[in-house]
Amino acid sequence: MNKITSLNTFLIAIAALFLIQYGFAQTWVDAGFVPSPGAQPSISVVTSDVAWICGGSGTTPKLFKTINGGLNWTELSVLGLGHELGCVAAISPDIVFVGESIVTGGANLYKTVNGGSTWTSVFQTPPNRGFFNGIVFTKDNGYLFALAIAERVYRSSNGGTNWLELNAGLNGVSNAHNSLFLIDNNFYGFGMNNGAARVRLTPDNSSNWATYSVNVNGNYTSAIAFHTNKLMGVAATSTSLPNIARTTNGGLTWNVVNIGAGLTGTPYIQWIENTSVLYIVGSNGKVKRSNDNGLTWVETPMNGVANITHFDFRRLNNVIFGYAVSSDGNVVKLTDSVNIFVGNGNISTNKPVEYKLGQNYPNPFNPNTTINISLPEASFVKLTVFNAMGQEVSVVKNEFMQAGKYDVNFNAADLASGIYYYTLTTDGFTDTKKMILIK
Repeated sequence: MNKITSLNTFLIAIAALFLIQYGFAQTWVDAGFVPSPGAQPSISVVTSDVAWICGGSGTTPKLFKTINGGLNWTELSVLGLGHELGCVAAISPDIVFVGESIVTGGANLYKTVNGGSTWTSVFQTPPNRGFFNGIVFTKDNGYLFALAIAERVYRSSNGGTNWLELNAGLNGVSNAHNSLFLIDNNFYGFGMNNGAARVRLTPDNSSNWATYSVNVNGNYTSAIAFHTNKLMGVAATSTSLPNIARTTNGGLTWNVVNIGAGLTGTPYIQWIENTSVLYIVGSNGKVKRSNDNGLTWVETPMNGVANITHFDFRRLNNVIFGYAVSSDGNVVKLTDSVNIFVGNGNISTNKPVEYKLGQNYPNPFNPNTTINISLPEASFVKLTVFNAMGQEVSVVKNEFMQAGKYDVNFNAADLASGIYYYTLTTDGFTDTKKMILIK
């Protein structure tokens, strides 16, 4: 065997090991089984190897943890936990919060700091205030801010140590299970579970709340997620599929997007922070992913696991790890890479020598156009579109990106005809170009 052949064989082997290790096949694979998790188990992902599941029924709570990527799940002691658990938020392998799913008396929010060996109640709702069915933490500030919901919204500003009841302007059970979302200290909300398809949002840390119709069928808005820029969001109900709702103005107005056949049942959506990537799952066990902020969707196969009740993701650098759990006890996982996505951000293997913002094409356009950007080194990138008055109308990119040449798709379906400007801002580089939208 000559040196060139040996080198090629070595590189192929390395590539194969890389794919095996990180699983960038964009297909969900088996990640074990948990016995009798209840009708509505929830899951929280910490790392590629560590995840937590909570559930149970009545006065029989259930807790499970894996530390080896689903090869084994350990059923944990529930000593001191009196009722089934409706939500879970894992901060680390050792620090985890769970909320009681109980309909009478006060519901407890519990915390462990030793991986589930012991639990302490950090908050209890007033009597007959329902049960916890959602808890979330911010992921970009050391998990400082948190929300929990149990007929009322409760907020923590110190990592879950203390909790304050907020006035969301609603009384009684009004939120859909695990529909709670939190972008930062100011912008958060939830999907509503009755009436028309609606979401309840606050843009200013609960000083003001508003209810918005999301313009799709159904009344149980189980799925809601927003981009980190707080402008783009998506929502869906338990009967709206294949249609979902999409906003580009922070929830003020919503347009219908058809994601195609495949998903049915109650959906959940997660937006990967600081990216254009989001995932939607149907309870029938189908998952789709969008790489262009919810405009177009492609299925990521899940090998026939049905009765999915929840999923969760964690982004570590440019790798995305996801887990999903079913009421049957089956668990599946996905590993994706931000760098291999196509659509809104094709990446070239040729490293450019300078920063560059290309002229969009086609130009004029209606409503899609492509913008080329070149990055000679990894940096944080923001690509923003402004109208002729200088008002920001869209944030197309707002994330850390590796060096390379990218084709970025911009969809202006929600904008009126006219002249627009797009600006690329990176570490030490800014450039602006003009484009024309004709409808």
